[in-house]
Amino acid sequence: MGLGNVVGFIGLGAMGGPMAANLARAGFEMAGFDIDPARVREPLERCQSVTQVCDRARGVVVSIVRTLPETEAVVAEVRRPGLLLVVMSTINPTAMARIAGELAERGVELLDAPVSGGVAGAEAGTLAIMAAGSRSALERARPVLDVLGRTVFHVGERPGEAQAVKLANQLMLAVNMLGAYEALKLARAHGLGPERVLPVIEQSTGASWAAANWDTVRQWWEGAPRGGALDIVMKDLRSLLADAGERYEALPVAALAFNLLREVGW
Repeated sequence: MGLGNVVGFIGLGAMGGPMAANLARAGFEMAGFDIDPARVREPLERCQSVTQVCDRARGVVVSIVRTLPETEAVVAEVRRPGLLLVVMSTINPTAMARIAGELAERGVELLDAPVSGGVAGAEAGTLAIMAAGSRSALERARPVLDVLGRTVFHVGERPGEAQAVKLANQLMLAVNMLGAYEALKLARAHGLGPERVLPVIEQSTGASWAAANWDTVRQWWEGAPRGGALDIVMKDLRSLLADAGERYEALPVAALAFNLLREVGW
């Protein structure tokens, strides 16, 4: 039996699919939509459009599509006053603030809530969730967010602020990935493999998530198909560079990381 609270869910791909499944297992009744109808699996109720999801939802609709244009296409159909739209995609701060304003004019509140943790975190329900929006919006979404993530950080009252935190995380990740790559290249030139170097690094000042999870990170660019984890990092780097460009702000390390990852990754 459900909890008498139908949650709408839009975007049931590699991240959204397991997230929606976790909500269903937690007892929520779920109404879902994806551009690929085959992704909407029982016990989710299959909806034919975003509008239908909004009609079925009792208060909260979650959206986790990949890009800004896809997010804007979702937002265009969210028009029912009183809904709370929780956007868990990573786009950029300026766009998220603009979207929040558009929704507010329709009587829809937005909670900006990108995530970190990847597919493994989505499957395990251990995502780190960065939330920006009113405290009342956060409390409305809390029962859903507590199922999806291990930790929810309320980073600000203004939608867009959580996007800034997420993009900061992605920039640090990209730089750490490249640092690990080049460090291991240096070690390899002296006959040292990762199995000898990384245990030392993990206990030293060069430690990072990328170094601690090197086997995972390496697979992002060694034979990984386009559309995978590296593509997500590159997409987010494009977003933060575009956002910085709009504000005439130089981010030379981000630009270098983007160009180097493009060379290393493909």
